Amino acid sequence: MIIIIDEASAKLASFYYHGDSFKPQWRNVVGKASMSEELQEKLYVALPADESINDFQKTTIQESADNTAKANMGNLRKPKAPADCIWIVSNRQQKQIADSLGIASVGEPQCGTRYAVESLAEIDIEYLERVRRRYNHIPWDIGETDRCLIRELSLSDLPALYELYDKPGMTDFVEPLYDYETELEYQKAYIENMYGFYEYGMWLVFSKKTGKLIGRAGLEHDELGYMIAPELWNQGYATEVCCFIIDYARENTDFEELYCRIDERNTASVCLAKKLGFTNSGHMDDHINASIYRKNIKNIKNNEKH
Repeated sequence: MIIIIDEASAKLASFYYHGDSFKPQWRNVVGKASMSEELQEKLYVALPADESINDFQKTTIQESADNTAKANMGNLRKPKAPADCIWIVSNRQQKQIADSLGIASVGEPQCGTRYAVESLAEIDIEYLERVRRRYNHIPWDIGETDRCLIRELSLSDLPALYELYDKPGMTDFVEPLYDYETELEYQKAYIENMYGFYEYGMWLVFSKKTGKLIGRAGLEHDELGYMIAPELWNQGYATEVCCFIIDYARENTDFEELYCRIDERNTASVCLAKKLGFTNSGHMDDHINASIYRKNIKNIKNNEKH
């Protein structure tokens, strides 16, 4: 990840002070002489300590600033890999340059960025990386368990998702996917609105060993959902993944409890829910003929602290 930032903002950004894994190397890549009066400032690129800025990157950012200073907005030369960059902007003009180059940007609210922070001191490397990925439609890595990787869905995953849903027993107790075109539009909206706004949702589960899609699990608001490929049933995968998601919800959301809706004929899911500490609330979702199981996660958090 290439971070573009000006000198003043750099002093306020928390990542500047953090850790040995990302020691910024500051290089002046845009000089005052090449810029209009409105853009007379120093811009720097920050890279991990074991990387350096090559001449192409210097030249491209230089040319982009020159072109913008000349107000030649229609002919801006885009960086070779704008998806690798993120710009911590300090004003609206920087944000406009970033937009014209197709570079993700983040800044304080007055800068007009989609991803705004109250203070640059709130910024860390993980946040910048997630903003860069969201802007460029790259799925977030959510986490991992001993045997699984969990990440967001991307549209390129749809063929593998159809293969998963076509396996025997996968749609016995869950709704099947739509036809391809409808599902594609649905997932586009889901990525934009669910992942993009809430920063959680139904994720994909991959085997570390094979790299293949083996399940789907996550949070629909405070509802826990999960499904694992039938060839891996009764091997502890669902327990492993659901424990991760419960911990994730405890640490990253304000939910006081989670619930899941389970058809009582789905005895494996009933047993799993009880194993995870969910209890039957005595309520039904009549629409899908399912019992509501609930688990208080705030009490667990409090108990762990004392």
